[in-house]
Parts: sequence; structure tokens; C-alpha cells
Amino acid sequence: MPWFLEPLLIAAWTLLFFTLARSQRHAVAGNLRALFPEWGPLRATWGAWRVFWNFALTFVDGLRCETGTGEVDWGVEGLAHLEELSNRKDGCIILTAHMGNYDIAAPLFASSFKRTLYTVRAPEREPEAQRLRELEMRRREQRHPNFRSLCNQDGNLLGVELARLLAEGNLVAVQGDRVMFDVSPMEVEVEPGLRMRLPKGPLFLARATGAPCFPLFITRDGWRRYRVTVHPALELPPRRRGEDPEAAVIWAQAVFAPARRHWNQWFVFEPLLFRES
Repeated sequence: MPWFLEPLLIAAWTLLFFTLARSQRHAVAGNLRALFPEWGPLRATWGAWRVFWNFALTFVDGLRCETGTGEVDWGVEGLAHLEELSNRKDGCIILTAHMGNYDIAAPLFASSFKRTLYTVRAPEREPEAQRLRELEMRRREQRHPNFRSLCNQDGNLLGVELARLLAEGNLVAVQGDRVMFDVSPMEVEVEPGLRMRLPKGPLFLARATGAPCFPLFITRDGWRRYRVTVHPALELPPRRRGEDPEAAVIWAQAVFAPARRHWNQWFVFEPLLFRES
């Protein structure tokens, strides 16, 4: 199609899904109102629309790359930290969030690492959609031998498998911002009066293995342009028995800070932020 029609069609389809996806629309607007308490309902709804719109754009960019009908440009911020991550010999955790388009970025950057990158993703809600997703993941892995995807499904002892992969010196990418299905949540105060629900598993994996953890986030800079921002490894306090509040706060802040800065690209469609009354 002519290039100028693509954004118009994306906007039309986004409006349709924005209208139909009532619970997701309300969840995004609720997160934004908790994040920005001065926002009213109309402004929060407009903000939710921008989240849906950016999600649609990145989704189409992913399809373009997957089908070979388009390419995206990349920029890297924190190149020294990316080189440190690439050159380390021990297993490392990459902490990321649902921002940008990790389906494009992960296979691309996996090719620059000297070891295998394993990513963890939630299963699809419908069995048929999950089968299609697995076929897609296997095709992607054939094109990118250093890239593997694992699904967090019931009964597969994923935590044990990830710990083994880290012990062997591999890279494991985990998304630390979505609480779905039977994932155990934790609540952390990220600002005075603002609490955030996060999955416990990624932090528990880091604490149990002692693997260094590098926060890495992807944002959309413009039309088919993306930026990868790599931060230095998190400095977590020494591990101790029982509750681990200090580490939880550091972990949560690593996820919350980029989500707040790029709120219109934070593709979380469940209620995660709560403002205490």
C-alpha cells in the first residue's frame, strides 16, 4: 500500500480495538491516573489511547520485520554497559519491561552476543493461539541460532531451568512488570503513596542465583526508529532470610523509572499501579 495510508489504517484499527477492549482500556487509564493523580478521566482516557496507538505502531513494525516488508533503525544508549554485558563470561539476567518491541530487538541483539540469549514470555490465553505462537518462535529461532524463547507455563519448573541456564553462563531476559495468570505478585512503594504490583519470580531468580542483572529497555523514537537503553548492573544488598524489602525497592525502581518516563509506551494492560487514599 502507499506509505502514507499505513498510519491512517493503523489509527482506524486502533480505534476499533480501543473501543472493544473495555477492561484493558480502563486498566491503562487507571494506571495513568495513579501515576498522575492530577489527571482527570478525560485526560487519562486520551493517555490510554496513546498507549494503544504506540502499541499498534510497534506491532506493525514487528510484522514488517518478520515478513521482510520493512526495516527499523536502531540507536543504543549505554553502549559501554552493553559491551560489558556481552563480554562477561558468567550468566547474566537482563531485566526489561513491556516497552518498545522486544520481538524485534531480542533476536537482533542476540546475534551480537557470544552466548545464547533466552527470553521468558507469558503463554497466550487460548490454546490455539499458543500453538501458533510456538510455531512462530521456532521459526525465529531457526533464523537466529543464539536466540531462544521459553514460556512460563504451569508445571514446567521454569525457575529451575532458568537457574541452570544462568549457571551454564547464558543470558536470560525477564520482563519484570506484568502480573498475569497464576504469577505470584509483590507490592512495592515506588513513590510516597504509590504502590506497584510486580511479579516475584524475576527478583527471586536474581537473588537465588546471584547473577548480575542489567536493566535494558526499548523505546520507540519515531517512524520505524527504536532506541535500546542499557543501564549498569543493579547493586542489590546482600541476600538474607525472610522478607527482602531493600532489594525489592531497588528492583521495582529499575522498572518503574523508565515506565514513568515513557508512560505512553508502557504496554501493560492490567492494573499495576495503586494510589493510597
